[in-house]
Amino acid sequence: MKYSFIFFCMILMTDALGFSKDSSIMYPVPDSIKVIGFLTRVHAKSVHPKKENNIGIKADEVSLFMEADKKEKEIELEFPEDAVVVATGVDVKQEKGELVWNFNWNLNEDYQLMLSTATDSAANFILYSGYVYFPSANKWKLIGTCKISGRWGTVKTISTFYTNNKLLATQFNRVWLQRNNGSWKNLLNEPASPPVINPMSNIDSTAQATKDEATIQQLIKENKTDAVNLHESVYYTILKEGTGRQVKVTDTVTVFYKGSLLIDGSVFDQTKEKPATFPLARLIKGWQIGVPLLKVGGKIKIIIPSGLSYGIRTRAAKIPPNSILVFEVEVVEAKLSRGQRY
Repeated sequence: MKYSFIFFCMILMTDALGFSKDSSIMYPVPDSIKVIGFLTRVHAKSVHPKKENNIGIKADEVSLFMEADKKEKEIELEFPEDAVVVATGVDVKQEKGELVWNFNWNLNEDYQLMLSTATDSAANFILYSGYVYFPSANKWKLIGTCKISGRWGTVKTISTFYTNNKLLATQFNRVWLQRNNGSWKNLLNEPASPPVINPMSNIDSTAQATKDEATIQQLIKENKTDAVNLHESVYYTILKEGTGRQVKVTDTVTVFYKGSLLIDGSVFDQTKEKPATFPLARLIKGWQIGVPLLKVGGKIKIIIPSGLSYGIRTRAAKIPPNSILVFEVEVVEAKLSRGQRY
């Protein structure tokens, strides 16, 4: 059976004066496609001057939209009231069932709205994150991330919508869904290159780094961490001195490790009986900074600010955006990566 992504359902409602219109466009999602993200470019030419205007996207029960209500404008992430907020962007306020960022967005300017998800089948929950992209700055803004418990899996329904938009003056183009393998599907079959969003440049990176630093400093002040030494924004303590050669960032390292969230100590990944082997230069920046502080045979604890780990990305269900990470790493072996020289 073939599915056409050009096919959609559209519902139009016109008020008694024929002045404002509402529209919702739902795109079919075949079971054969495992959807983890939804992105579109939005261009609003005008809004109703006396009514609340919402222009956005929806994935399952979660909506991300630009709102204009008379002279006030904002961007909102709306979700079920029993969802739990696990991350917010800088200056985003939490209200009942929604996250709100006061932002005076402009008419006749392009923005991109994106909803991304990550799921955990064992713990039976799914994360939904909302982002807005500013082409003029070439940067993303995280609005926030909510956690919905009691179900897991990929996105089942996606749609674009607007309310009270004067004379149908909103354009949605470059409408894409993201598959669970990271690739993108163009829903409008427009001649356009797929989005390139990773790593996500963050418009709040400086402010978020300041928040992360304050959080770590508070733990140090309260004697709740022994990682008190600082090297290039990474805090560390040597748990065991190594006796081999100094590790280099160009090495391929064989390690035992455990990774946890600073906020609650929950472990998101670890080795067990056997160590893991990685080219160090391909890992997050915090590892590239911290692990070369060791000699082979040594063990280190490092606290990595979010900007040196996964930033605002919704990378995994157990690692919400803006997470400060803690790793304990023991280097068993370090070899020069192929093509590198001493």
